[in-house]
Amino acid sequence: MRLRHSLRDTRGQTLVEFAMVLPLLIVVAFGVVEFGYMLLDQHVVTKMTREGSNLISRNTTLGDAATVMRNMSTRPVNFDANSKLIFSVIRNVSTVGAPNYNTPVLYERYEYGTLARYSTLNTRGPATFGNPPEYQAPNSDSNTNLQVTNLPANIISLGGMLYVTEIYTQHPRLTPLQNFGITIPSVLYSIAYF
Repeated sequence: MRLRHSLRDTRGQTLVEFAMVLPLLIVVAFGVVEFGYMLLDQHVVTKMTREGSNLISRNTTLGDAATVMRNMSTRPVNFDANSKLIFSVIRNVSTVGAPNYNTPVLYERYEYGTLARYSTLNTRGPATFGNPPEYQAPNSDSNTNLQVTNLPANIISLGGMLYVTEIYTQHPRLTPLQNFGITIPSVLYSIAYF
């Protein structure tokens, strides 16, 4: 008789303990799923930025490279709905006596996509760029507004070029993890230099 009573108490205790641990298990499961999904999406974005920098470094026009990137995009990247592509070509000016001599300047820029985001490359002031296919900045040797201010020192040799691709994309959430106070980025970003 005592054994039956003891077993019944143990079952009730187990059920209560399980009910207390279940919410924590659900949050951990949601976290694993959401974090894994975010890492997969970040991998896609990173791979695409590397491919973009590789493309524009091969004498491909920025417009043609954007077309290739648009055609090869896959979930989560969709430049027509929730992503932004930014190509930048930075040149270290080699014209002796020019105001921008031996200074990295934003030489070409092309942006495509619907997501409202901006490049992380900072210049001294506003810049305008020409028409296709080059999208070159006029007066890049003398316009000091084109000087890029946040590159590591000596990253480009005199007369050299640096090809940069940046991609932003929205990351759709799978789980209601934010309801538990855990934030996952809603926009993923990657930059690649070549």
